[in-house]
Amino acid sequence: MSKDFLHFMRDRVSNNQLTEPAPSHAEWRDILDAASRAADHGNLKPWRFKVYEGEARSQVGQVYWQHAKSEVEQLTEDKADAFIKKAYRAPAILLVYADLVEHPKVPEFEQLMAVAASAQQALLGLNALGYAGIWRTGPAVFTEAAKEQLGLSENQHVVGLIYVGTASAEVKPIEDTGIDERLSFVSK
Repeated sequence: MSKDFLHFMRDRVSNNQLTEPAPSHAEWRDILDAASRAADHGNLKPWRFKVYEGEARSQVGQVYWQHAKSEVEQLTEDKADAFIKKAYRAPAILLVYADLVEHPKVPEFEQLMAVAASAQQALLGLNALGYAGIWRTGPAVFTEAAKEQLGLSENQHVVGLIYVGTASAEVKPIEDTGIDERLSFVSK
């Protein structure tokens, strides 16, 4: 195994300072094809992806706005833009969601974990092509109303929103992952 690849993985950081360009459609296809090699018990391929770009990002912004209105009755329509603009923090948004199936040996939880693994691989793929991203989801998208707004069916569940673009500012690397406090070896 190449140490360079391990260093690449180790040095990946989230970046919320994002500008144009985002990946082209061909690059998205390559990134998400590679992300589709995530661990997948049963070879179910439960991951699904939607890329929102341009004005389509307002669909995600509407999810934020509708959620805010459902949480705070006093919000007036003049506040809508502030919530919708949250979807414009990056030139593209990757919606990663699970298409769950009933399976005798692969519970839904494992299918969701496979989709989360594909999201992480997408982040690595983005970095490999020189892009940056941040997995920034929030409670607004984990509601039935959001599923409906995003066009998801009953058996489909949001796993994450990844904001994507080109880094407009350097992000300070994380010097210490704290692995020594989080790792133990068990042997006989």
